[in-house]
Amino acid sequence: MTQPTAAPKPPSGTKKPVFVLIGVIVVVVALCGLFQWITKITSRDDLAGLGTPVPAASTTPSAPAPTWQPPNELTDPNPELQIRHELESWVLESAGTAKPTKSSCDLPGRFTGGSAATFSCTVTYEKNTVTYEVNAKPSSGLTFSWDADTAQNVVTRTGILTAVADRFRTPRFSDLRCEELPQVALVPTGRPIAQHCYVRIEGREKTATIDLIPTRSTLRLDTRLQ
Repeated sequence: MTQPTAAPKPPSGTKKPVFVLIGVIVVVVALCGLFQWITKITSRDDLAGLGTPVPAASTTPSAPAPTWQPPNELTDPNPELQIRHELESWVLESAGTAKPTKSSCDLPGRFTGGSAATFSCTVTYEKNTVTYEVNAKPSSGLTFSWDADTAQNVVTRTGILTAVADRFRTPRFSDLRCEELPQVALVPTGRPIAQHCYVRIEGREKTATIDLIPTRSTLRLDTRLQ
């Protein structure tokens, strides 16, 4: 009796292309998943929704000014009052809102502006005192020139919100928000305060940070992108 003929074996290597194809598919799927994960991470807006909305500005604000005027520089020169008036203006502009303000200068004798001098002046905004170091020198005729700097200045919640609302009032800005701000604070100049504001800028996918930087004479708003 003849034995049944064995089934022919499949040619060697016929399963290998199948395994290779499956491996390629697995790699492609993994890469697609990795790409989606990276895209999700890089496109995430970590600043979205931070802070509370800032009310829109209804009018262009004007900086507050001292309640008094110095004498005319040419007809009735008084260097001290001219300097004090300007320094009070700087503090009020930085604060952005009018409050009781006074000033004084520690003058070297009878200062007339006719000779070079260095002295300090203080401006008190409510209970916050800003100290300026002043350098003055004669200019021409009855006039003189001077400059001053300070390590601290005043900021207020009302002033910051007003400045931010006015600066970012155009349609290309939206979702303007600020962190909880101090009612009044004496802060270092030349660097951002601890609190920030945020804004969406047309054409940008992520929310931008607004750094609030006091200077000797005003509040600077710098936009920083993610």
